[in-house]
Amino acid sequence: MAPARRRDHLIATALQIYSRRSPQEVSVDDIVEEADVSRALFYRYFTNIRDLHITALSKVVDELLVELTLPSSGDFRADLHTALERFLEFAETYAASYTALLRSGSTIATSNTSTLVERVRKHVVDQLREHLGLDEAPRALERTLRGWVAVVETTLLSWLQDRDMGNEQLEAWLTDQLFAMVASTARHDPASAERLRPLLDPPTA
Repeated sequence: MAPARRRDHLIATALQIYSRRSPQEVSVDDIVEEADVSRALFYRYFTNIRDLHITALSKVVDELLVELTLPSSGDFRADLHTALERFLEFAETYAASYTALLRSGSTIATSNTSTLVERVRKHVVDQLREHLGLDEAPRALERTLRGWVAVVETTLLSWLQDRDMGNEQLEAWLTDQLFAMVASTARHDPASAERLRPLLDPPTA
């Protein structure tokens, strides 16, 4: 197997294990056993298990950014609901690694993982701003969008553990949460109200 493919195989193995177990519970021995390779080969491609964790989680984030790209049907609510549907499916597939990535206090939490999380947050806010037709959002609205992302993260961590709500119900609830939050911001901030008018007061037929 070519070197690049061997390295990819180790990453894929890690992600497969992460779908069942949290990354901080996975050792080098777990990886090499499931990948059917030697420890020497593992250390040829990765300095240590943390190096593999960061590389594998970076791949998760790269795939997540694709899933979190909003479609452009022209119906913001429907597009947001679709993106949340894909996001929930993705989070379920990588529940252990996604939870480890977000949960503060994780043994793998580093400046690198913090950067990965911030990449996702920035991407989501940029997507929301773009689909709202805003090159630059008023400060209050920017804080609102970032606040909604935090709500989604916190809610999803709890939901992945409890599963006390169906996917469709959760998607609809989170969608309504965003609309409620931006409507509240519009009531308190005239600049945001002006920019949000097309969303909050759509033209009637």
